[in-house]
Amino acid sequence: MKFVLRYNRRRSIGVPDFMEMPEGKCFVKAEIPPEASNFYSKLGRKAKVIFLSMLYIAPILTTPSNLTDFEKFEITPILANNSLDIREGLRHLRISEYSMLDYRLSNGKDLQEYIAKDLKRFWRIKDGKVKVGSYCTLDVPEQLSHLARGYAIVIGIEVNESQ
Repeated sequence: MKFVLRYNRRRSIGVPDFMEMPEGKCFVKAEIPPEASNFYSKLGRKAKVIFLSMLYIAPILTTPSNLTDFEKFEITPILANNSLDIREGLRHLRISEYSMLDYRLSNGKDLQEYIAKDLKRFWRIKDGKVKVGSYCTLDVPEQLSHLARGYAIVIGIEVNESQ
């Protein structure tokens, strides 16, 4: 939370309903549209986070150690030579948001093909052996695909206690 308040304070951060709302102007409650509430209520915590990410077209920020929590939903990993520091992490959070938005605006191109090409956005960090993020998706019912479709990108940023 200290990291978000310090480095990401000018952007809104959605907080899922199962988390306590932290103090700070940048935190907002991630609301679920009424038509999606039944589907959402049946999801586990990580699936809820991915659904919210797809719904709001917003990447997921986590620590590198929590990236494994999302492997069940992973389409493809994002690899680098080293863990992402704050500067590279924030840059790639922005890149992730552009990626997710561009796919949503692409009118449903083939997801696997799109992601294979989209990985080029991460050229500054690609071709390494350290997992720093991943493209994840969730099967969303057809009647909700106008709300949430495509993928979520999870980015892990290495944060030291002194930062």
